[in-house]
Amino acid sequence: MQVWRNLKLNPLHLILGLVIASMGTALLINDSFFYWPPEWQWFFNNDLVDAIALAIGIGLIAFVVAGGKSQLANAILLALSAFFLTMLTVLQIGHVLVVHDYSRILSIIAMIGWLLVIQYLAMHSKTVKRRK
Repeated sequence: MQVWRNLKLNPLHLILGLVIASMGTALLINDSFFYWPPEWQWFFNNDLVDAIALAIGIGLIAFVVAGGKSQLANAILLALSAFFLTMLTVLQIGHVLVVHDYSRILSIIAMIGWLLVIQYLAMHSKTVKRRK
């Protein structure tokens, strides 16, 4: 019962965690998702990068299940989420502009939307203490 109450306290954190964990899983399965820039292809398709995304998503989910009360954990998880999604967005924009892979435009729009959700969570989370 307490877990259910905790899930209802931070639903956007939970959804964001599920989305990022799903992205990490999809990238873990696909070992050739990124093909630009060719010099860094080995790094961005590395399973370690994908596992980090999966860990960020699981961290957000664990944060919600634990009650979501730590301001420090919230800040760290949101910062890591923003970094990961920004990295993905920049890489996707590079694929569109350099390689002309226009099928990635929709995912760019979705990731910018998730970055705005992270911005909202960073400003309006219940754990954020405002100075007066």
